[in-house]
Amino acid sequence: MLSLIELAKEGNLEKTGAKPKLPIKVDGVSSETLDVYKIPLEYLYYNDKNGRIATGISQYHDELHPANDHGDPQYNNFIAKLIEQDNSSALKRTEKSIQESGQQVYGYVLDDGRIVDGNRRFTALRDIHQSTGKTVYFEAVVLPFSYNNTTERVKIKKLELAIQMGVEERQNYDPVDLAVDIYQTTSGDDPIMTQADYAADSHMRPTEVKKYYDGAVYMKKFLEFIGAPENNFNIIKESKVWTLFYEMGKSLSKNFGDDPESQVRKNETMNSYFGVILYQIHVGVSGNTARNHIREYSKNVVNSVDNEDFNDDVADIVDDLSDSLQDDEIHTTSDLMQSLTDENDTVETLGDTFDTYMRNARNSESVDKFIRNIKQNVKYYHDLNEDGGLIGSLRYNEVSEDQLKELQKYMRDLNQLSKELFSKYGDEIR
Repeated sequence: MLSLIELAKEGNLEKTGAKPKLPIKVDGVSSETLDVYKIPLEYLYYNDKNGRIATGISQYHDELHPANDHGDPQYNNFIAKLIEQDNSSALKRTEKSIQESGQQVYGYVLDDGRIVDGNRRFTALRDIHQSTGKTVYFEAVVLPFSYNNTTERVKIKKLELAIQMGVEERQNYDPVDLAVDIYQTTSGDDPIMTQADYAADSHMRPTEVKKYYDGAVYMKKFLEFIGAPENNFNIIKESKVWTLFYEMGKSLSKNFGDDPESQVRKNETMNSYFGVILYQIHVGVSGNTARNHIREYSKNVVNSVDNEDFNDDVADIVDDLSDSLQDDEIHTTSDLMQSLTDENDTVETLGDTFDTYMRNARNSESVDKFIRNIKQNVKYYHDLNEDGGLIGSLRYNEVSEDQLKELQKYMRDLNQLSKELFSKYGDEIR
């Protein structure tokens, strides 16, 4: 088995002379005991456990076996293509920078060549080698850890989070990747951290980690709902609808409790959410617009007395849509889009019901706002009367006779208007 540490001891890896500064304290290693080495590319391979990669390869988990180019070059080639597709412009910038100025930021790798940090740099170097034929090296720190050791896996994850969520800017972390990473790291049969640990090491608020975790839970349930492989998160990533699951998780957590009856209503509402999300995907709404739509749905329908009626009205439609999608065996985003097109009438019926409830909710909101304004005005005159007819520190000796007559005129007009309006509202009731 390959050991970069042994190769370094034997003098087969060249030191760059740089001394690393670890972003966090890691038991068993320190900056004084580590060096940066120039490592041949063929000794290295992508980390399938890395949060930025796990989403893309999750659907191919059983088909891919991590290996360096000596063992199986197809693995690295496959991951490299995913990284290029994910952000080709960023990869080109990195490649250009390395060609002009060399590798400016060293990476981190494990003893067996697994890359903990530096995927894009490694990809750029592979491209440079393949296009020019020149021998290039990946400059990296070699950590004396292995994924085969559970305790060391925790240390590796802590370091990965410290680098990618602290040293690097967080916005570079795709939210779907982050949600999946939180879910995979903190749950399942072999969690290596609690959500509190993850929050501390990633510099996130614990409540935010919980929201991302809940979003991942509902993404998995959604994939089951449409009959897609449960880990095929790329469908959600490519559809650009992550924020819908994030907002959905917040709303369901807020509006439903843990008692059995509440859980039944929660599951019914969850299915309604899935139907609304499919409608958004079908009509091409994504990003901030989709987020605003789902927030309005959460506020005006889910968080209202109309929620059960909406669930009842769309239940059969949503069930039929789910059955049809599952029969179609969804594997890709294209599969989903084609199936939604085939089920256009069903989706449009769902959309019409959704639009009707949203329109009624907005109209109701306008009426409520109108009534609130009237109520506030009535309160003003009520307080005025309670204070003897004047506000604040005003005294009658400061008001002239003409001003008092003017006030009387306004009150007479107000009295007449209120009688007329009272009659109008009474006529509408009858």
